[in-house]
Amino acid sequence: MNTHLQELSLAAAGLAHETRNPLNIISGLAQMISKQNDASPEIRKKSKEIINETDRVTVQLNEFINYSRPREVRPAPVALGEVVGEVSRALQFDLEEKILRLRVQEKLPSIEADEQLLRQCLFNLLLNAVQAADRGGEIEVAWYRENGRGAVIEIRDNGPGVPSEQRQEIFKPYFTTHQKGTGLGLAVVQQIVLAHGWEITCLPNEPRGAIFRISHVKLAAA
Repeated sequence: MNTHLQELSLAAAGLAHETRNPLNIISGLAQMISKQNDASPEIRKKSKEIINETDRVTVQLNEFINYSRPREVRPAPVALGEVVGEVSRALQFDLEEKILRLRVQEKLPSIEADEQLLRQCLFNLLLNAVQAADRGGEIEVAWYRENGRGAVIEIRDNGPGVPSEQRQEIFKPYFTTHQKGTGLGLAVVQQIVLAHGWEITCLPNEPRGAIFRISHVKLAAA
């Protein structure tokens, strides 16, 4: 059964990969049509709708392909502050668009992690916080020691929060509360977290909002 499921997973990922090519062709043709000098406003409008829909499906396919890949972790000492800085710069436009304040705790530690996977994990968590936060809201990245030898990392926001009955569901594939979400962002986060031997939980943030807590993170040797 496990072998069969692995084969199905590979087949599904391959199908998703092959589907991207015709989608790119459709999107390219729609863009060409919309740019023709004699194209009517109605044709331009319909072409734009085709482009938007193909882009949306392509994003979902990319997320699925990413989710279906096995997580091979190569841990090494990583400066958490540097990774958070890179991710925040990548999200700068999104933060400015909603006038969100991102607060990052000073002197974030170095941890044992796969840097590329950690970057993807934090990007998805911070993007989720950006999507959840109200305009003019606040997001915070913080940490504290756990049992002296480990660390806990938290991504906090002051948005509407996550209802208690959904705090386990949000990590399942294709469960999303965001209109533009693919439903795989937090599922990928959980994959990465578990592959490292960590744990992630969603908690309420007082007085409002959500906290995504990653625990059992190993601090890098000094």
